[in-house]
Amino acid sequence: MKNSLLYLLFLTTVFFSCENKDDTVFEESADVRLNAALASYEKQLVEAPYGWNAIIYPGGGGSYGFYFKFDDKNRVTMYSDFSDAAAAKSKESSYRLKAMQTPSLIFDTYSYLHVLADPDEEVNNGVRGEGLKSDFEFSIYSDSVKTDVITLVGRKNQSRLVLTKATQAQATAYTNGDLAKALLFNNIAKYIPYFKRVTLGANTYEITVNQDTRTIKMTWLNGNVPKTFSTSYYMTPGGVAFTSALVNGSQTITGFSNITWNANSTQLGVSGGGASGVVVSAIKPISVDLAAARRWWQAPVESGGDWRSENGFHVNGVDDAFKVKDLKYNNLSYAFYMYAPAFNSRYDAFAPIFYDEDGIYLEYGHAPAKPTFTADGRVVFTEFGAFGDIPVGGAAEKSGALLFDTSGFYLIQTSDETYDMVSAKDAKSWITWE
Repeated sequence: MKNSLLYLLFLTTVFFSCENKDDTVFEESADVRLNAALASYEKQLVEAPYGWNAIIYPGGGGSYGFYFKFDDKNRVTMYSDFSDAAAAKSKESSYRLKAMQTPSLIFDTYSYLHVLADPDEEVNNGVRGEGLKSDFEFSIYSDSVKTDVITLVGRKNQSRLVLTKATQAQATAYTNGDLAKALLFNNIAKYIPYFKRVTLGANTYEITVNQDTRTIKMTWLNGNVPKTFSTSYYMTPGGVAFTSALVNGSQTITGFSNITWNANSTQLGVSGGGASGVVVSAIKPISVDLAAARRWWQAPVESGGDWRSENGFHVNGVDDAFKVKDLKYNNLSYAFYMYAPAFNSRYDAFAPIFYDEDGIYLEYGHAPAKPTFTADGRVVFTEFGAFGDIPVGGAAEKSGALLFDTSGFYLIQTSDETYDMVSAKDAKSWITWE
């Protein structure tokens, strides 16, 4: 019993000793320390004399360039590379630093930053109800705050926002409209053929740009061996910046500068890797993936699925050229265009699919025979028959006529689960399959 009392007294002494020690770890309360941290972060933001370059990486992918200039009255002036207007004209909104679960930087009135997070898909071409899965409230972590660089994390979608202290020359370039000049690069979408190339020094690159996801793929030949590089990109007053550099032997390309655009000749000029060139059109890939067409056809056969396209064919620079999205059938609405390999043992299916609250329906369309896969990497379709009565002169009839063009198509694999099917006739028509 005596030993037990001594042991209890020992534990009590240790407990109080620990408790007293914990009380003296910090000389100030948690609230005082948090408010001091917020004041320090605000001082750093405001006292950057020429503002901050910024890159945001939304949770939905891609990268976007911004410029911020904070003042001590909770106002921030910004530019954005999201659109020509946002790049050319500054917008002022409010901001605040607030103690939430962590110290947080909040942009609390609608701004260029909010455009990326807008749930209306027509505003940013994102996902309905989610936009580009970006943020306008960001957590600040002390170990990510450096003298010239601050990295923040979005509170909802975990977007990453990287602020880098701007120079006087960079601040002047934004106000002079140089960011808008960099957006001339977007005119690459005005080239009618799918395939585009640029020669920089001794190297010729095929350029594939996805402006929705802000990604660029460059393909070239090392002898006869194709090499591929992909990265996200964003705009700066100096041009197009890659988030990672392309290294090809002695040539390193970190982006494109000296962007020029000649609307009369539809020519885009760029510099990169120590050389300058003009983007030109091509009617076939720089390197044909000879197995891609068969791989595209076989994948749904093995999985029991099908290929789907929301917009149908892009033709001569026009998305949804045949207006498939306007199709209706009685009380049914258009859902998507479908290609189903091995729809049965004798033929495939190529048709618009309609829907109502009870399900989806194939009401009419084409029944291609099993396609021919050529030795040079093309797929060629021929008609076996049809489903239902295809409206004469309508979107489905026009889509079928293009599908059955005797030149066939090249299949370009754009991700693990997506392909672009490009006309081998002139590369001026294509459809994206998902």
